[in-house]
Amino acid sequence: MVGSWRLNIGFGVFGAILTFLFSLSNNPIGTTCIRSFYAFLVFAAIAFVVRLVFGQLMNPVKKMEAIDAPEEDRGTVLDISTPDDGDSLSEMMKEQWAEGKGETAASGFEPLQPTRLVSLDNPNPQEVVQAIRRLTDE
Repeated sequence: MVGSWRLNIGFGVFGAILTFLFSLSNNPIGTTCIRSFYAFLVFAAIAFVVRLVFGQLMNPVKKMEAIDAPEEDRGTVLDISTPDDGDSLSEMMKEQWAEGKGETAASGFEPLQPTRLVSLDNPNPQEVVQAIRRLTDE
């Protein structure tokens, strides 16, 4: 741990005096003393927790000593190799290229041909009925 128990006591006394001064004008002396004692305990506990956390952060060596020597390298080296699929990939591409040349242009790309858009200014009743039937899937 960082520091000593005197740090806990000093921080607790600081909190007790601060609470005593702020509480004296609004409360009777008994209530002020009780609240100052509680403030002393809380501030001392806070100082203890802060010392404990700083002690753990400053001394990570203790954790590393528990790890065995062979496991120290675990996770530090990454050895990844991918299989060489270059030959099989090029053969597949050649086969697809040869199949594509023998086919006709009809099986190639054909752009969509959407139906003509109709304005709503003068709708044709038959077109409206057909559109409603298409929308309701009847």
